Amino acid sequence: MLDAHNVLQSAWQTAFGTPKTSATVKLQNVSSFRLRPEFQTRALEQLRGTLAPTHQTTLDNYAGSATFEVSDETFEDINYWLEALFGSATPTGPGPYVRAYAAPTTAAITPHFMTLQWGQANGVFQLQDASVASLTLSGADNTGVQVGGSIVAGKVIPGTLASLLDRTAVTRMSGCMASVAIETWTGSAFTPLASSAFSWELSINSNREYRGYLGDCTPTAYHDQKWNGQLRLSLELNGTTDDYLIAMLGASSAILEKQVRIKYSTGSGASLRSMTITFAGHSMQAPELFPDRNGVLTYDLVLDGVYNPTLANWLKIETASETAVLA
Repeated sequence: MLDAHNVLQSAWQTAFGTPKTSATVKLQNVSSFRLRPEFQTRALEQLRGTLAPTHQTTLDNYAGSATFEVSDETFEDINYWLEALFGSATPTGPGPYVRAYAAPTTAAITPHFMTLQWGQANGVFQLQDASVASLTLSGADNTGVQVGGSIVAGKVIPGTLASLLDRTAVTRMSGCMASVAIETWTGSAFTPLASSAFSWELSINSNREYRGYLGDCTPTAYHDQKWNGQLRLSLELNGTTDDYLIAMLGASSAILEKQVRIKYSTGSGASLRSMTITFAGHSMQAPELFPDRNGVLTYDLVLDGVYNPTLANWLKIETASETAVLA
């Protein structure tokens, strides 16, 4: 069996504990997927007058997890991973269809749980009650958008692939569609930087865990702890970006606090496709001065997520795509 023949398919569950037997969508551009069944087992200690390792073992609990990577994400498929982390977003507009996601603040979110089918003919396994626990998105001037993360889930059982076609009516994100804007803590203008940003990476962790109770052999509930996240920007040192260093390292020695907006956009009107990330954070670590990038001085501006009253959050993501319904 060849790894290149593997396919990842998904179906939305109505709730935790309601797995689907058949997939409804083939996830596109998945470059890596690692599925891990997880057993909690014990070798029973028994005084039997023998030096044998054990005479009995027991399986107390079993669950599953996975990691995934998408090498070139599209405006359409990014929504599947965002919904599995942030929960369902009701689309607005007649097309493009706009979906808004936000990190939880005062109320816990309900992830949109997936049943995943992974593998190929004669070797398919089903991962149920799957949700994204941590997510990393990144992009650079000469690449698309990469997405990766960790998945927590219930048990792994043999599965079945559905007869699903590739979805070709999707638009990949490209660095030439991107802009980066850095705004003050109380501002809202978000004027894009000119000729300054090379790349970015956003990491989000929901600290999500699954649990069971007495009488359960597999997970039956879930909860998130405090979310956290970090945004890293690779910037050229110039007359604009040195202001952030001066604010951090100057006489005031103040922690730098900024809002950042990263936007990928192409088309207009009904053909608009976009992804907008708005992040608020403080600089909790000093940058290295100065890495060389092909003869150009650079530095990494690293911001840790902090609640911002103007944004009324620390992280919001909005997408606009042609997908009315996420199958």
